[in-house]
Amino acid sequence: MKRTRRFVSIIFFAALIAGCSATPDVDSEKGACYLKAVHSDVYVKVFDLDRDGNMGALIWQGRINQNETARIKTPHAYFRYYYNSEPDVDQPLSGGFDKGCDDLDVVVVP
Repeated sequence: MKRTRRFVSIIFFAALIAGCSATPDVDSEKGACYLKAVHSDVYVKVFDLDRDGNMGALIWQGRINQNETARIKTPHAYFRYYYNSEPDVDQPLSGGFDKGCDDLDVVVVP
């Protein structure tokens, strides 16, 4: 009886330690979403946006080809983006649109 109780205690503590030492999912869905170019190729710059609307650091920039997506991860689940709908032409960026980013949603960019 003592042996069984001791065995169960060891198994319980081993399971408890294994559960506590498990690493969290680094690539979680919180604050992650996809940018999608629907109408044409587009060049996009994405900035972090806190809950008060203050623009933070640049978190992603690049070209998204038509009907393709780019995955981004935001620290506060909000972002502001600027875009150039003619990425092969050197011109100022348009936009300044604020969007939410969570649960791997798809956000369409012009």
